[in-house]
Amino acid sequence: MSTKKSALLQMELPPDLASKARGEGVDLAKAWLVTCTDLNLSGNYEPVYLVAEPDRLLTAAKPPVGGTAVRIVLQRQAISEIRTRQGVGGGFIEALVDGVYVEVLAFSNTKADVFHKVRAKLRIWLRGETPEVSEEDDYDPLKCPKCGMPLDFRGDMCRRCIEQGAVFMRSLKMMRPYAGKAALMMLLVVAGIALALIPQQLVRLLLDRVLAPEQAGNAVLPHDDAIYWLLGLVGALLGTHLLQAFVGIGHGRLSSFVGTQITYDMRSRVFKHLTRLGVDYYDRYNVGQLMSRVVGDTEQMRGFVNQLTSGFMAQLLTVIAVGVILFFTSWRLALITLLPAPLVMFSAMFFWKRIYPRYYRVWDTNSKLHGALNSILSGIRVVKAFGQERHEHTRFDRSNSNVRNSFRNVEYSVTFFNPSVSFIFQLGGILVWFLGGQFVLGSKDLPKDDPRFLSLGTLMSFLGYLWMFYSPLQGLTQLTNWLTSFLTAAQRTFEILDTNPQILEADTPVPVPDTGGEIKFENIPFGYSRH
Repeated sequence: MSTKKSALLQMELPPDLASKARGEGVDLAKAWLVTCTDLNLSGNYEPVYLVAEPDRLLTAAKPPVGGTAVRIVLQRQAISEIRTRQGVGGGFIEALVDGVYVEVLAFSNTKADVFHKVRAKLRIWLRGETPEVSEEDDYDPLKCPKCGMPLDFRGDMCRRCIEQGAVFMRSLKMMRPYAGKAALMMLLVVAGIALALIPQQLVRLLLDRVLAPEQAGNAVLPHDDAIYWLLGLVGALLGTHLLQAFVGIGHGRLSSFVGTQITYDMRSRVFKHLTRLGVDYYDRYNVGQLMSRVVGDTEQMRGFVNQLTSGFMAQLLTVIAVGVILFFTSWRLALITLLPAPLVMFSAMFFWKRIYPRYYRVWDTNSKLHGALNSILSGIRVVKAFGQERHEHTRFDRSNSNVRNSFRNVEYSVTFFNPSVSFIFQLGGILVWFLGGQFVLGSKDLPKDDPRFLSLGTLMSFLGYLWMFYSPLQGLTQLTNWLTSFLTAAQRTFEILDTNPQILEADTPVPVPDTGGEIKFENIPFGYSRH
């Protein structure tokens, strides 16, 4: 059991107010409950403290000139009941004294949950018991327990603290029914990468055996043999590219099938779950926002399949395969090509941390724009009848400008990051041209088996592999853009699926017998959500 004090229910009075209250007979040492509200009984914003001693309940606040700090004092024996009365913008704590409810303290809606807890504690206190107050009473269902960020409703997920890795793995599990097709797609990806590595080797042979054999230390071929080699190597190039095309077609068809099917499954699950949720859920979100999630966010699953196979996974495999070949071709030049890589990867990680929160703003403002447009067009007859076109135009323009500003905020960052990364990669290529050219020029006086020897064909094939290395590496830095947008969309989709229906259908429903009688409503309060 926790022994720490509650930050909400066991506060310290400000020193000047505490001194004034003690002078008026308040025993703060014996007070088991001290908490603060934000309204006074006149409805004005003012910090007012509620203090519960063993035998009396009182309120205290900064006194006016010549006034007292203690405002209300009620003996426990005089109180028959304690209740909270909820209004539109806030509520009251009231005590039943001599058959009449007396307003003790007022609070706004932001403090409502705190004073509902206070009411429960005071009811225990009225029975002559000492309520237990600890840090566990600081739990607020409308705030994230980790970071304190306000939540939209009870049970809502905190968008700041959500585990992106968990969202990604949960999305990955949706591919289980298509594991066979996914494995075939990966085989086609590997085959495509292997075929993409062949042309540069053919280019090296074409230069070192046919077009410039002397520089590579090879014998000059007779004209007929040279033509034979030329036709053979060009034919091999044609066949390689033809095979690449067939592999790309097969992979594209499989990726389209799996991606669209997963999107269909997700969209069906989300819609089915929406029909099971209670009416209160639809009070939190308007139709436009839900349409944006069901139609737009679920569409991201198709992009997830493409990225998982032909996207970042293929780029990662390409970087590894080409990196190995670069080191086998010329380890000295390969080390030069790696110089920009750590800087680029570090900047990509920094960029991702900064850009991820901004993507949720894009999705949020976009869904609210859909919601505003839906409500305006759905009620256009009412708008026309009351001549509110200008008001609705202002309302729509406000949502539209929020979308514009959020997109600009993201895209300005992206347009700065991408050219910067491209420039860094270009520097690596320029260094390879300069140093590699020196190696080729210096190789004419070296024997062919010398480790420093570099032929023109080898340099040209190395440069071809270099752009095959930099291109997917640069694509991996763009992964942050896709990943942030996908995780945001997936998170919003899973928020719907993780919302529990308030009314669950029984597994074995029992028919209710017809017992007759009637239903009467007497003294039943009614109200919408207090916000």
